[in-house]
Amino acid sequence: MDKIRVFVADDHELVRFALRTLLEVETDIEVVGEAADTDGVVIGCIETEPDVLLLDLRMPGDGGVEACRQVRDRSPRTSVLVLTSFDEDEEMFGVLSAGASGYILKDTRPELVVNAIRAVADGQSVFDSSLTERIISGRARPNGLDAESDSLSEREMEVLQLMAKGLSNKEIGRALWIGETTVKTHVSHILRKLGQADRTQAVLAAVKAGIVRLSR
Repeated sequence: MDKIRVFVADDHELVRFALRTLLEVETDIEVVGEAADTDGVVIGCIETEPDVLLLDLRMPGDGGVEACRQVRDRSPRTSVLVLTSFDEDEEMFGVLSAGASGYILKDTRPELVVNAIRAVADGQSVFDSSLTERIISGRARPNGLDAESDSLSEREMEVLQLMAKGLSNKEIGRALWIGETTVKTHVSHILRKLGQADRTQAVLAAVKAGIVRLSR
């Protein structure tokens, strides 16, 4: 089985060392690079094309949101998982809108960071529990939907709800007894109908609109 290739981005050398040490003991994960500023993040990801970029938001340079946007544009196979100390709404939804697949805080237990990397590499979305609570309660404001929920078919609603639970396409297929290719088609239709660029943004917008609820 191929290893999950991870690029670590944080402006603190001690944090990068700790993360590298944490990840290198995992048999299914390989650290392929690291950077301390946003220019280094973008260049490093273009050169190494990692499966997952583990990204701190507040770094020297253009900032984590812009780094995420450039990496997603120039290395589209790379999924971005934000690992930060900050949970401000503007930054959270800024980086999620830029294409990040997950957002967790640095006080997360080490084993959960590893699990989050595996989940994001598998195409799932990962959110810190505090972010989930704030979306559900309406205190955070992601972008609104560009389409009405009644434009979704019954099957698409089922797929969207399972997407909100963090299931991968393969897991959704198993749950609904349909093929993975069929799931991908449904996901594509959901993104188009909701006017969203990726599944993370679709889930966030659907939760905000009250179409689905995130699992707690």
